[in-house]
This record gives sequence, structure tokens and C-alpha cells, in this order.
Amino acid sequence: MRIAISGTSNTGKTTLINSFLHTWSNYETPDTTYRDIIKKKKLAHSSDTTTGLQWDILNNMVDSMQAYDKTSNVIFDRCPLDNIAYTLWAHAKDNKGFDKEFVDKCINIAKESYRSLDIIFVLRYDESIKIEDNNTRETDPGFIKEIDNIISALHEQYKQNYEADVFFPFNDSPGIVELPSSPQRRIDIIAEYLTPEGEMYGEETSLFNPDNINELEALVQQQQNALDVDNKEKELFRKFGLDIDTDDLKNGPRL
Repeated sequence: MRIAISGTSNTGKTTLINSFLHTWSNYETPDTTYRDIIKKKKLAHSSDTTTGLQWDILNNMVDSMQAYDKTSNVIFDRCPLDNIAYTLWAHAKDNKGFDKEFVDKCINIAKESYRSLDIIFVLRYDESIKIEDNNTRETDPGFIKEIDNIISALHEQYKQNYEADVFFPFNDSPGIVELPSSPQRRIDIIAEYLTPEGEMYGEETSLFNPDNINELEALVQQQQNALDVDNKEKELFRKFGLDIDTDDLKNGPRL
């Protein structure tokens, strides 16, 4: 399985990958990432990105993905989905060099590269989580949210209009699954897709059909909503100093 974790800055990608590798120890992650390009060349990044940097990062991601085949067990920190989001943002801001020709060229390369991935787990930005500065990460919440919205829009386009989607190859795209903000819930949901041995449950063609993904995500959201309600109930009882199991309320009083 070739898995990628995507998401804007400050969404917990590194934390999730570390937890994933602890749970599925037969997986690996590349020794170098796009961050090494930024550090080595001392380049501007995020909102200060350039066409040269975006091009270098895209090619680094593609080369890294193509180094693995379908028999590999690997998890990537970001993928071309993220790169395209930043490129589209720079194009929308009329940044120098980000014209339609450059954007189209990047989209076409990214589109073909997705054939080298089996599934992308997308992490959304949670504004309640404090932004940490590691000298390579964007810390402007406005910019972080804008990138988050672009990634979400690309995912929505994939779900709603898959056959006409210009960003992903038809009939040979990875599955795309959005994960909640809770670190433990993320691992729990990934475990609904992967066996303890790290293999995919079921047949790839049926599991990652966009219609089935919509159904799975709806189920995941229902589970998350139920968990949120349960937690709110427990918090309410704790607030009033009551030690009540919410399961008792659902099942009725025990005599």
C-alpha cells in the first residue's frame, strides 16, 4: 500500500505518520521530503513560494513516489495534492510566474503521479489548535485556512464530479478520505481501511469507488458526531459533579 498524508500546515501530519508507523511497523517513510529541499536551498516557502520552488517540490514528490511499486508499504508526508493547492493559491494571488501555462503543466504532472498512490488521507485545519513555528512552516492562520479550503475543494471536486475531474486520472486514482481532528480517531478510522498487517480491506475497485467513499465518509461522520455528543454529555455531568455513565441513559435505568 502506498499512502500519503495531506493537509495544510499545523494539521498534525508528522504526528499522525509517527503514530501510523508505530501501529503498522511494517511500513516505511522516505528519509527525505520536500522540507529538505527548502532547508538545503534556503528557499522561501508557503506564502512566499516561487514557481522554481513549487516545481522542485513537485518533482521531488513524484520521484519519491515512483521509487515504490504496488508491493511496497510506504507512507508519504504530503503528496502532489498539496503542491497543487499551493500552486493554485499563488495563481489566484497573481504571484509572479504562476500563469495558466505553469499551473496547467503542474496539474498534468500531478494528475499522472496519482497512479503511484493507493490512498490519500486528508487532514483538515482545526483553528482551536495552537500554531507551532518550526522555521519551515507557515504560521499565518489566514493563509493556512486558505490552503485548507483549496485542498477541501479539490477533494469535493473529486467526490462530486469524478468522471470530469481534470485533477485526477479517471479509473486510476487513489482513494481520498478526510480524517477528523482527534489523533486517536484518525488511527481508528485508518484501521477501518487497513488490516492489522497493513493490507487493504476488500477489493480496491469496490472500496475506492467514489460513491462508496462517500458512504464510508458519511458513516465516519456519523460515528464522530455520536462521539462528540457522548463527550458533551459526559462533560455536562462532570460539570455538576455527577458520575453517570451515558450508556446508562441510552439503555434506561437498571433495576
